[in-house]
Amino acid sequence: MTTLTRRWFPRRMPDDTRVRRIYGFCFDSAGRVLLGDESEEGAQCTLPGGAPTWDGFDCLATLIRECREKYGVSITRPIYLGYWKVLGQSPELPDAELFLAARVTTFHRTSAAPTAHRLLDRLLSPIPEVADRLGWSEDGPIQVASSVATSVFGLNPSTARQALRRA
Repeated sequence: MTTLTRRWFPRRMPDDTRVRRIYGFCFDSAGRVLLGDESEEGAQCTLPGGAPTWDGFDCLATLIRECREKYGVSITRPIYLGYWKVLGQSPELPDAELFLAARVTTFHRTSAAPTAHRLLDRLLSPIPEVADRLGWSEDGPIQVASSVATSVFGLNPSTARQALRRA
């Protein structure tokens, strides 16, 4: 079994890097981060995102699509934050997990009707709780996302104190 390690780079990703996953820090108007919750207690949370499609790969379109299909939200055009270089899978070609940030513009009603994609329960989390909810020890992406929320989106994530479930 290969142990994966991640190293944070808040800069442009090298062109020869293969993207294995795209994550998005999607902020509501109060500066909370949208998470998908696969449990009742918030113990299995994930950021919006997904694996890129290899036919006409577009990381921005991937995040926009995944937010709509799995979270039932519309977002602004995402902006690039940086990437985790994933070490341990392929020594000749590094993998990356790409991070983007966006604002949630619309929370669409979740429907009881079956769809092609199962909607995750939506949890809006204050940014200081995000690392714990995701089970991360590395907080580089979170620090950059918090800075972008303030400087680009005009939000103050430090004022959001309480998590909120959104139906």
